[in-house]
Amino acid sequence: MSPLNCISVFSGGMGLDVGLEQAGFAIRLAADNMPAAVATAKANRPDLPVFDSDVQRLSADVVYDMSGLKPGEIDLISGGPPCQSFSTAGKRLGLDDQEKGPLVFEFVRLVQELQPRAFLMENVKGLLSASLTWRQLPYNNNGKIIDDLHGSLFRELCRRFEEIGYSLGVKEINAADYGVPQLRHRVFLMGYRDGRPATFPDPTHSKGGDLFLPPWRTIREALAGLENDNSHCARFSERKLKYLRMIPEGSNWRSLPEEIQRESMGRAFFAKGGRSGYWRRLAFDLPSPTILTEPQNASTSLCHPTEDRPLTVRECARIQTFPDDWMFWGRGGDQYRLVGNAVPVHLAKQLGAHIFEELAQPIGAVSATC
Repeated sequence: MSPLNCISVFSGGMGLDVGLEQAGFAIRLAADNMPAAVATAKANRPDLPVFDSDVQRLSADVVYDMSGLKPGEIDLISGGPPCQSFSTAGKRLGLDDQEKGPLVFEFVRLVQELQPRAFLMENVKGLLSASLTWRQLPYNNNGKIIDDLHGSLFRELCRRFEEIGYSLGVKEINAADYGVPQLRHRVFLMGYRDGRPATFPDPTHSKGGDLFLPPWRTIREALAGLENDNSHCARFSERKLKYLRMIPEGSNWRSLPEEIQRESMGRAFFAKGGRSGYWRRLAFDLPSPTILTEPQNASTSLCHPTEDRPLTVRECARIQTFPDDWMFWGRGGDQYRLVGNAVPVHLAKQLGAHIFEELAQPIGAVSATC
């Protein structure tokens, strides 16, 4: 079957794109304004046109000119707009983040202008509860929670997709349920121009396994056969190593004596949630926690199961199911960022294969569960 045409925006490290390619899509244009992302795209796909400016400057005319496609020839638009404005780990400024907040609606604009047959958008699960504006309220761990318009931004986003005539399906997905060796919860929005129901593929794995599905994949499986790893590796400070050396495989700060917990965590010791990443050492025989962009941080530690160091860029990429020949450019921190923000390739492939199959069939010919 011939490839279908895809336009990629907010392309980043291109995990979503690689998976979509494996599913049968031809990426005809990538777009990102992060220099390391642009360099990564050009190094791995030298013939791929890359729009390397603010996506707000990306118009339909530019897309057609750079991709060589004509109106009506775009099958899919895919991408993951910046998530920092919606993440529960941040301030959740929503549209008050003038730099990144509105970009989620730029994705809708491009869908409207280009009229692809389908779209696929990824973001953090905090998008589901994000509000259009931010207001400080008197309680929560840090005294800052979203306002009484809880979820208003997400409702507005859904309204806009439906207003431009697309069906819409939304699903929070744990990547581990689709064979990725990582507990990574993200939200995916999918829709079709012809109005067909937007459904999602069924999970392929389950926690512990059952009669029908194998168990979640593990870090041991992900890193099997990885040799001659000369990729960048961040460093823990001596202070962090002091505590991490006390942590057994698969544990975190809770393994420390209470007086050392208090000493090492400071005010975070008294927080009510969000502390599982403190002084965390991974376990070979479990899935990885979410691969993030700074594995050396005390509160988001991704310490190797048996060595006193963070995971390398390539180890993180393995857990994100990138092929070993996919290279990341930029400084070490840039590479971690590209890997950590990516959609796991294997998950992207399964989502892409589902969309590909739908687009190959008339309305109603494909049945799947959402």
